[in-house]
Amino acid sequence: MSVGIGTQSKRREGHGRSVGSVLRAVGRVALWALVGVLLLRGLSGVLTEHRPGGPPVAGRSAADSATGAFAVRFARAYLADPSSQALASYLAPGASAPASGRTGAVARVEQAEVAAVRDLGSRQAIVTVACELGDARTLYLAVPIVREGAAEVAAQSVPALVAGPAGVGASIEPPRPLAGPQAGAITELVRRFLPAYLTASSPGDLSYLLAPGAAVTPPGGGFELAAVASVKQVGSGEGARRTVLATARVRDRASRVVVPFAYRLALVRRDHWYVQRVEGALS
Repeated sequence: MSVGIGTQSKRREGHGRSVGSVLRAVGRVALWALVGVLLLRGLSGVLTEHRPGGPPVAGRSAADSATGAFAVRFARAYLADPSSQALASYLAPGASAPASGRTGAVARVEQAEVAAVRDLGSRQAIVTVACELGDARTLYLAVPIVREGAAEVAAQSVPALVAGPAGVGASIEPPRPLAGPQAGAITELVRRFLPAYLTASSPGDLSYLLAPGAAVTPPGGGFELAAVASVKQVGSGEGARRTVLATARVRDRASRVVVPFAYRLALVRRDHWYVQRVEGALS
């Protein structure tokens, strides 16, 4: 009897060692499989890692980068010297800078960066550039851009001074004279809107000139309207919705420098003509 019991005990012991060996072998296989997965992931990351200093990838990102960089350079140059001679190399064929009064630097630009880009289609965009000045002001300039590929970028006209965020080359078609019997009413609206827009202290100051539901924030920054030079429309037609381009001479109250700006305004007619939005403004 004791021999049988001893034999059974040895069998159980041998069986236990076999199970333990199998479990240890399975564990080793699982561990090496995990190590293999981690190694493969690491190798994949190294192979796909972007290496700085290589050639830029062609495509939309490269084009957007070139557009933004050009807009920043143009905004800096514009605030340094808005004369037509200084801006000639930045403007697209067919575009021109309106004549200004007393020219000179508005203020020293300490830093400038792209704040927003609005794609208008047909290779056109409005790039809004935030310019931090040496006198602690921040100006937002909406630069109208025309693109021809990733490396060919130009300005369609001088920029517009717009509000900052609160919570929008090739030859271009020039703006046309205002069409139809509503031309006088449209011109009158623009001549009333621009001085109010530049000097208003809050959006509520503009409500009587805005379409129902529209919200436009004034830019501030210490500027005032000196004169409206021209009001023309973008595209043809005599409908109740128009996009107009208003060129104006704007005076910096601090330096008394007069700078030409070009405002692209979306208008709508209800009982009267109203401003729907200022293109390029971020609020």
